[in-house]
Amino acid sequence: MVSMLVVDDEIYALKGITQGIDWSDLPIHSIMGAEDAAEAISLLEKHPVDLIISDIEMPGLNGLELLRWTRDNCPGALTIFLTGHARFDYAQEALHNGCFDYILKPVDHDALKEVVKRALAEIELRREQQQFEEVIELTRRQWKNQLPILVERFWQELLSGRVRLTPERLKRQFEYFDIPLSQGGKILPVLLSIEHWDIELDTRDESIMEYALRKSAAEIILGDWPGTVLQDRNELNMVLLYLNDGATVDRAALLRKCREYVEACQSYFHCRVSCYVGEVSGIGGLASSLERLQQLERSNVSAPQSVQDADSRGYEMSSTGTGIQLPSFTDWGALLDNGGYEQLGMLVEDTLKQWQTEQASREALELFHYGMMSMLYRVAYRKGFSIYDIFTVSELREYQVPRNSIQLLAWAAKMVYKMGQAIADRPREASAVIAKVQSFIHENLHTELTRDDIAASVYRNPAYLSRLYRKETGNSLSDYITEIRIERAKRCLIETNDKVSNIAEEVGYVHFSYFAKLFKKMTGLSPQEYRKMHQNLH
Repeated sequence: MVSMLVVDDEIYALKGITQGIDWSDLPIHSIMGAEDAAEAISLLEKHPVDLIISDIEMPGLNGLELLRWTRDNCPGALTIFLTGHARFDYAQEALHNGCFDYILKPVDHDALKEVVKRALAEIELRREQQQFEEVIELTRRQWKNQLPILVERFWQELLSGRVRLTPERLKRQFEYFDIPLSQGGKILPVLLSIEHWDIELDTRDESIMEYALRKSAAEIILGDWPGTVLQDRNELNMVLLYLNDGATVDRAALLRKCREYVEACQSYFHCRVSCYVGEVSGIGGLASSLERLQQLERSNVSAPQSVQDADSRGYEMSSTGTGIQLPSFTDWGALLDNGGYEQLGMLVEDTLKQWQTEQASREALELFHYGMMSMLYRVAYRKGFSIYDIFTVSELREYQVPRNSIQLLAWAAKMVYKMGQAIADRPREASAVIAKVQSFIHENLHTELTRDDIAASVYRNPAYLSRLYRKETGNSLSDYITEIRIERAKRCLIETNDKVSNIAEEVGYVHFSYFAKLFKKMTGLSPQEYRKMHQNLH
């Protein structure tokens, strides 16, 4: 629906248009009239108007001056001019100032109504265009706000092996997510290892604090350098620095920033953090580079709250240019992930026997070897264990110089089988570690347990153990300890008459007020209320 204003200094002409024409079949909800331009401006200042029908020649301000005012103050309104003089200069100026149409007096009502219909159609079209532009702008703002989350999800998918690393796909993804990397761009990863919180945190608060730590890393470590800070699907926190066109990073400066970050985490976030700085790698070697940083983290049991500089280099795959078709190592990795190592072994055998028939070149054999190595590193990384837990160093280096397809087949089949067996046995190994952790917690519940104490009991790095425990149980170590302590306190309150303060100490809480507050948060009752309610029931 639209509103219309008719402006004419001849009262009969004004009433003839406002009252003498049946407008009921058009989407016009209100029609106003004005006898001169000054009155029209007063109405326009008070009421929204979509369509103006105005005489040109009027005393005082004429219709052209009204049009110029409307153009500056009510730019959305359309104007249809009426005049008794067919002067070309009037028509020219009216059209120049944005007049919709120009009709000579005396006005034919049917002709005027047809022009109004066209004007209403134009108004509806403009409204639709404005709504579309508003939707586009809203979507653009939402996209901009969501972009960091989408970029994080892209890297999560890539690191989990769900993004095909073809040059064309990467180029499209980089452009789509506004990631300033070329197809041949490099990445320098920094692993952020959260080792210990100095304050009690439940799972939700810990996730919030980890988000704050990532924001801080973006400011301190990343700074103005292009890159991103994210958490992958295995809850690894990391910084990825982007390098294009031979760009390099001042490594000494990067290490200083990491040390500054470690100190800031202790001072402002009450936590102990270590940084593991990796080597520059291509996109295809990023998962392997991160796996080596995880290995460095796992082996670091004596230097907490430190900055570790990894001294290792990755490799990159390239096209053979020989006509030999390389398999999809991403698909093979997914098959291995899902326990299909026997099926994968048959695919490896079929591929390499076919290559023997085709007399594959040394370059093709080398690329196959590199692809297998990259796949094995990725699978181990996704499963949360080190490649060195599965293979010896000699096995990883056993086939450095390919000689023929048969020898390569023997090596690849052995590696696939060992990885498949490790994946099959992994749940039992993880369960054994978790069982030892829970047993240690139960036996030492009366002490002030720390994540370091627990990790030391199973000879694991604290940050790594924390991620493993949450992955296997869906719960954090701190939440599990709290639940066990409160459950034991509840039994003591019901089954004994010990003082509440003694019970608090018995389950590991030195500060009684903190215990009482936590108990009420967990049960909805104070310790005294809980004892009174449940002892009365027995």
